[in-house]
Amino acid sequence: MILRQFRVTIHEGREQEFETVFRDEILPMVKEHDGLIWVAAGKPLEGDSDIFCMTMLWRDLDAIKAFAGADWTQARIEPQEAHLIKSTSLEHFALLGSTGP
Repeated sequence: MILRQFRVTIHEGREQEFETVFRDEILPMVKEHDGLIWVAAGKPLEGDSDIFCMTMLWRDLDAIKAFAGADWTQARIEPQEAHLIKSTSLEHFALLGSTGP
């Protein structure tokens, strides 16, 4: 299994708009993909309010490629969120263990 950690920084003043799109459109869309085992999204409790993150657990690399496309090492950005995003970062990790759901 593979962890895919996505972080996004939003243009100043667009945080609330992005949060709504992220929560109501992007997260449900991600949840629909075959091979996704688990996903969680969040924002900082303190500090920079323009940063959001999403951590996904995928069955295997083929499932990630089916979700993200041939260039799976790059963030998948949807049209409804692209104008809100200042920058992104993305990392992949082999799962060493887990607890919970």
